[in-house]
Amino acid sequence: MSWGGGYVTDTPYVTGLHSSQSQPVAALAALMTGFYGRAVKRDEAFAVCDVGCGLGTTALITAAANPAWRVVGLDFNPAHIFAARELAREAGLENVTFVEADFRDFAESPEARGLGAFDLITAHGVWSWVGEAAQEGIARFLGTRLKPGGMFQVSYNLLTGWQEAVGLQRLIREAGRRLGQRADRQAEAGLKIAQELAEAGGKVSFSGGFGKIMLERLAELPAGYIAHEMMNRDWRPILHVDIAERLAGQKLEFAGSSRLLNNFPQLTLGEKQRAVAERFDDPAMLELFKDICHAQPMRSDIFVRGGRRIDRQARDAMLMDVTIGLTAAPGGWKYEFETGAGTAQMSEGYYRRIFERLLEGPASLSELMALPDLPGRRDNPAEVIAVAIGTEQAVTVPNPGVMIDERCGRLNLALLRAQFAAGQGASPIHFAVPCVGSGLTLPNFEGMIVHELAANRETTSPHEMAARLAIHQPPAQREALAEKLEMFFKNDSGVLRHFGFNV
Repeated sequence: MSWGGGYVTDTPYVTGLHSSQSQPVAALAALMTGFYGRAVKRDEAFAVCDVGCGLGTTALITAAANPAWRVVGLDFNPAHIFAARELAREAGLENVTFVEADFRDFAESPEARGLGAFDLITAHGVWSWVGEAAQEGIARFLGTRLKPGGMFQVSYNLLTGWQEAVGLQRLIREAGRRLGQRADRQAEAGLKIAQELAEAGGKVSFSGGFGKIMLERLAELPAGYIAHEMMNRDWRPILHVDIAERLAGQKLEFAGSSRLLNNFPQLTLGEKQRAVAERFDDPAMLELFKDICHAQPMRSDIFVRGGRRIDRQARDAMLMDVTIGLTAAPGGWKYEFETGAGTAQMSEGYYRRIFERLLEGPASLSELMALPDLPGRRDNPAEVIAVAIGTEQAVTVPNPGVMIDERCGRLNLALLRAQFAAGQGASPIHFAVPCVGSGLTLPNFEGMIVHELAANRETTSPHEMAARLAIHQPPAQREALAEKLEMFFKNDSGVLRHFGFNV
C-alpha cells in the first residue's frame, strides 16, 4: 500500500450499485426540503461525475441507462480504472469516461479542466475514508466543476452511529496489518482477532449495540469489502455539521437526505426532542440533533450549489408529476417500519390500494391520488413517495415504458461475467434499467433467472427450465428448482416486466 498514502490499493473493491447516487433520488431529496429538483429524462443532455467510482459499476449503469448523458468516473486506483474501461469497451458504451485521479491535487489539473462542468457529482464511500488533503481536493473540485444549481451526493460514516464500533475498526486494522501482507488478508486476520476477543468473555467496547451488529455483519462480507471499509489509515467517521461547514466554503448548502424518510423530523426525533431542535433556525443544527438522537451508521446527503427554493404548494405540484413503480411483490408488502422516533404505522388500507394499483404498472402520484376507492388522505404526495421508496417497496420511474435495450443488455451481461470472474458469483446482481434512469439490484436467484431468460428467449415452463439448468442434478433437486421457478413466475416476474425485463 506504499503508493496509496495509507489507502488500500493492493486489493480491488467489490462491485456495488447504490440508489442514493441516482439523479432522480437526488432531485427528490432536494424537492422534499423545498429546493427545486426534477428527474432528468434519459434523452436530455446531462453530465454526471462519480468521484471514487471503484470498479465503475454505478457510472457504467448510469451511462447505459441514459444514452444522452455524459458520465465520468474518477478513481485513485489504476486497477479500478482499467477494469471499468474494459467493461465499457465490452458493452460498447461511448458516453462514459474513466480517469485516474489523485483527489489531493486533481481539481487544479488540466485533466480536470478538460472534463467540463457537471450537473451532478456523487461520492459514495469516499469522504470518511480519505485524509484531509483529499477531502479538501474534492471540495475544490466541487467549487470549480459543479454547475450553478448542480447537486452533490456524498455518503459517509457517521461518528455518533459508529461510536460503539470505533474500537472494532481500530482493532481489525492494527491487528490485521501486523498479521498479514495484502489488505484483504489483513482484514481477515484482524477480523478473526476481534471475533476471538469478543468470544473470550469479559467486557469489550463492541460487545453491544452497533458494534455487535457490525462484527456479525463483517463475518458475512467479502474480504475485499472489509479491507476497503476497515483498513484505510485515514478512516474517520464524522458528523454532518463538519462536512456542511467544509462545503459551505465552496458555496454548497445542504438540500436533504437521499434516504428520503430522514427528511421528516417527526420520523427521526421524538416530540420533545423536536421542541428543543425548533429553537434553532440553522438547518445544520436540526441535522446535528438527528445525528445525536437518531444515530445511523451512515449518512447520505445532498448538497446544492445555488439551489432555487420553492414553496410547499409548488413542491407538491411537482411531486404529483413523479412516477413510481412497485418493486415489492405481493406477500412482501409491509405496513410498518422503524424510525428514530419508534415504530411508524402506515395506513394499511391506504397503501394497500396504492400497491394494488402499482401492480398494474408504474403510475404518477396524481394518478394514485385520484384513485376513486383510495381511503384516507389525498394531499400527502411527499409522504407517499418517501414511505414507498424509503421502505424499499418502490422506486422512481422517470422513463416509464422504456424496455431494457441492447446497450443495457450488453452491459448487464458484462457485469455478470466480471462478477463471476472476481469470485462473487453468489452475490446480488446489478442491472442497468433505462426506465428508472439508473439500475436495480436483484437477489442472486432472481438475477440469474433474468439472465437465463435473456439468453434463451423461447418460452418454457418452470419444469423445462429446471431440466435445462439442473441437467446434471438429481431429480429431487431439479424438482425443487422447478418449484422455486414457479414461485418466481407467479410472484416476481410481473413486477419485473414493468421495469422492462423480458420475463
